[in-house]
Amino acid sequence: MAAPPGTRLARTPDRGGGRSVFATRSYRPGDVIATFDKPILALPDGPNMRTTCNYCLTVQAPDGKPLRACTSCKAAVYCNPTCQRAHWKSIHKSECKLFVRVREAVGKDWVPTPTRAVAQVLMLLKAGDPATIAALGDDGSLVGNTEAFQKDTKVWSDYEMLAMAAVVYGGLVESEETLRRAEEILCKIQTNAFDRLDADTGLSGIFLDAGLSMINHSCIPNAFIGFDKRAATLRAERDIEEGDEVRISYIDHTLPKMARQEGLRLYHFHCDCPRCKEDLDVYQVCASSPVVPLNALSLQPDLLRLRNPPVDRSKLSTAKIEVIYKAWHSPAMSEGGSKIAQQRWKLCKQLVEVRMWAVEPLPASIHEVALICQEHSWTWAYALPLWCFLATECEPFRLVAPFMPWRMKGVMMIAKCLSESARQTATGELVRNCPHKGLVGILARNDQVTMCEALIRLLVHDAALGAADGWDIAIQAREMLQDIEHLDGRENESALIQAWVKNPQDPQANAFFRYAVLKPITELAALAIEIMDAEIWASKALPLVRR
Repeated sequence: MAAPPGTRLARTPDRGGGRSVFATRSYRPGDVIATFDKPILALPDGPNMRTTCNYCLTVQAPDGKPLRACTSCKAAVYCNPTCQRAHWKSIHKSECKLFVRVREAVGKDWVPTPTRAVAQVLMLLKAGDPATIAALGDDGSLVGNTEAFQKDTKVWSDYEMLAMAAVVYGGLVESEETLRRAEEILCKIQTNAFDRLDADTGLSGIFLDAGLSMINHSCIPNAFIGFDKRAATLRAERDIEEGDEVRISYIDHTLPKMARQEGLRLYHFHCDCPRCKEDLDVYQVCASSPVVPLNALSLQPDLLRLRNPPVDRSKLSTAKIEVIYKAWHSPAMSEGGSKIAQQRWKLCKQLVEVRMWAVEPLPASIHEVALICQEHSWTWAYALPLWCFLATECEPFRLVAPFMPWRMKGVMMIAKCLSESARQTATGELVRNCPHKGLVGILARNDQVTMCEALIRLLVHDAALGAADGWDIAIQAREMLQDIEHLDGRENESALIQAWVKNPQDPQANAFFRYAVLKPITELAALAIEIMDAEIWASKALPLVRR
């Protein structure tokens, strides 16, 4: 197995002799370490395969032209003939009949993602594909932890059914050997593949590359992965020196320890990183992060606050936080909707009292309500303070590097809200729709276009460090910037914003940013807890849903 360019593979005796990836040169935050564009598997998940090109994985725009379906199975869809021909050549010629069998058997045009993935691997092995044989063959390089999966009876029962479906619908010989092989392949996929899910941009499915799977996990990673169509890009999150091990996070590493351990359960290893050993919360990890200085160009430029957050841990134990987290994610809270969102928020009150705003599930509660607010034009304005709060009081402490994709998406949400609030301000809708005088007043006395431009230019800057050019958020940012640049009479404001992005320490540009952008965003963020605490679910003063 070859190591990704710029790295080397080595055995690590202290971790059972497994393989690890080490840097062969230095990397700075945002640097591309390696790109993986020849995956063994790259496919959308089952429910989304009709809205995603099955080859390049481009998601169909809501208002875009329909994707073209395979003329034979009518299940796989493509954005153009080039993708259709490439997919036919690579795998669909073999799997096309699978979807025909599924439609004839159960009347559906898709199968569960793991079933399709296993079927594809079995077909590639049968065809003698060298990369698939090297990684997933009987003597392949990827481990599957099959015996460990078998000990979990519920999981193994599901795996047996998924593997059986791959064999049956794939038209393969139903023998004990074939079923065993399918089960082992499924275990290897579960252990080594990456989830491409991004609910905000519509990405879904799995990505499997043998080289990428060699990189080990840490809950304090120094690198991260971004997906763009059929490629995965490995980037440095912080400084990586020659000889350092490159580590990524397989899960959401900002969750409480109990939730992280559950997320890692199916990988069958015990994480021994400092975050887990010492049970550090997001604030403690942030305080020692070497990338804190990068936030000088961000919506949380108070570096001292990032190093010394005003939280009071003495009144809320780790055990109590885990109880809150479990209750928030309990089956009784899984239905969704504004009523459940209200109950979930009440569970977070103890975190609010000790100002542990960045500790889950509090950010998730605010994020949930912000999305509810944005469902209607008459509640859109209430989402703005919530996104501002997340971008200033939560995400900088959870994901310290400003160019992390989740942080950039939060900045984009503020920009979109400002774009809509500026329109509503101009038409008078804001005053009619929003009875919160404080919120309306902040927007009325500030230049929302300048605020929006600053956020978009910040996004364009950060996207160059943390995302591919084809990332949806980066594309949206560039398009919004073009629209703003066409507005007349904004030369002075635009020049100051550009000067700030170029050098956040420039006295005049920094002063302008703090007064015209950061001050109103901070004022809006200060309304968030009040809005969340209000009886917004039934109140006439803050109606989330018109009755």
